[in-house]
Amino acid sequence: MVFGDKNRFAVAFELDDDPGGAWMFGRFCYWINGEAVGDWSRGVSLRDVLFQIKCIVGDQGKRSCPALLQLSREEIFRLIGTCLDEASDDLFHFISRDFLPARFDVCIPIDIFDKWRIYAVDGGDESRIVYGDESGSHVYEAKLSLGEFDRVMYSAYSALDSLYCAVAET
Repeated sequence: MVFGDKNRFAVAFELDDDPGGAWMFGRFCYWINGEAVGDWSRGVSLRDVLFQIKCIVGDQGKRSCPALLQLSREEIFRLIGTCLDEASDDLFHFISRDFLPARFDVCIPIDIFDKWRIYAVDGGDESRIVYGDESGSHVYEAKLSLGEFDRVMYSAYSALDSLYCAVAET
């Protein structure tokens, strides 16, 4: 199943022929700018993905920081990453101290995303997905319409949740 536009931002998943019951073994990845982000070839528990996506969906509409969108993708990546790693608090020049920087982090903490960092920032009439390898040596971005990322994630979450409920009932 694919939710969204693979050439912009999409979420893809499929259930294995033998999904292991409630574990829901399968495949999962993001599609950003026409490229798969995440290791589709590795199996994953879609149940675990569901539980982790819930946090990302819960932050819908809470990633607004127009000032960050004025910066380069490399600088956004660096500021958010070093803040989340507790190596720098420079991000707080752009957000208030009561803002939770983890809201920007939309990389699901599962092994298929081990080598990735993926952040979403909203502002004005756009959203930007800034992503790259952990070192930050290769940083990319996708410009989306405001709310597009959240709509795609919610659609994928809803489908996974329905699948989980159906499997749990059997």
